[in-house]
Amino acid sequence: MLFLKDKRSTLDVAEHTVIIPSICVGNAAQLACDLLIASKELHRIGSITHPALIPVYGPSAYQHEPKEKVSSCELYEGVEDKLLVVQFRAPWVARHTNHFQKELVELLKDARRVVILSGSFGFEKRVIEESPWAYRASDNFKEKHAAQLGNEELIKWKEHKGDAIYGGGNALQLFKAFDEQKVPVMLLFRYLLEGDNSTDASLIVRELNELCEDFLQLRNGGDGSFKLTVPKSWNLLFGNDVTELLF
Repeated sequence: MLFLKDKRSTLDVAEHTVIIPSICVGNAAQLACDLLIASKELHRIGSITHPALIPVYGPSAYQHEPKEKVSSCELYEGVEDKLLVVQFRAPWVARHTNHFQKELVELLKDARRVVILSGSFGFEKRVIEESPWAYRASDNFKEKHAAQLGNEELIKWKEHKGDAIYGGGNALQLFKAFDEQKVPVMLLFRYLLEGDNSTDASLIVRELNELCEDFLQLRNGGDGSFKLTVPKSWNLLFGNDVTELLF
């Protein structure tokens, strides 16, 4: 069920770019969305509840909205950029996943484009010399972004054509669900390992910016450097430091 802060009953995503993280290895996609929300200072506009979502409730994750609360599934919007980010903070209950995916697709099917972020186990990358990135895009997404995806100097991703993304959570199933509804959709994932995946998260946002710089606009003006804001919720991401008394 959708709960919007302004009491609307429907969510207007026409002309919006929607970014959805998959609950994947290292939670890298969710961390990437954290970076994106904090860096763009997106505003929380509502939340979604469903039997597939384990209940979670806590204090604000971002310094630009200190009085907000967080829950299992939240919606963050950038009005000027027409950007909507879905953020998950809990794993999904397997037996309700298919129904939740259908409802999520129905909610977002009018979007201009959907980008799903994910990750895969590093040891699944068979050829070391190849790019650590892979993507899967619907035909209508490829048509709209032919210039970017066809530019080998800009995009060096390998197109994924397999039937599974190991460690990628529900990313591929969600991609197929959007594709069936003819929504322009792309799945982007990185091969990585468990651990501190904050670096992987920043790399995912950087790669996404290469494709969609027209709305992310995360580069600083003249020098072309990258500007990312680390959310305050990352301060204790891995707990306190190990005490020196142990050594």
